[in-house]
Amino acid sequence: MDTASIVLLSLLGIYLLIKFLAFLSRLGIKQVPPSTLDQMKGITLLDTRTDKEYKQGHIPGAIHIPLSDIGTRAKKLRKDKEMVVYCQNGNRSIWAIKRLMGMGFTNLHNLKGGYGAWKRSHH
Repeated sequence: MDTASIVLLSLLGIYLLIKFLAFLSRLGIKQVPPSTLDQMKGITLLDTRTDKEYKQGHIPGAIHIPLSDIGTRAKKLRKDKEMVVYCQNGNRSIWAIKRLMGMGFTNLHNLKGGYGAWKRSHH
């Protein structure tokens, strides 16, 4: 096998490993598609994006707590209330959900595809 083939196979392997790890991180976390979000009543909607991202647009009614502040600022939220967490693409919110689970939150969902998917579905 020549060097180019080895490099390409290595890159493919790394890509597949990253995709697999992302899949594993989502296991056990309920995914809510953007189309379902509109029908959900009485939920807390948590935006975990940066201040800059939030200011550029957000889902109406969302509470903004950047991922880096979850540990301190989420203490004010009700742990038993149903919550949908989102970020830009649906990956950082997984980490926020894992952190919230560790803090005793129980009824958590991830917005599938994040704010980007929600925005595309509302045009």
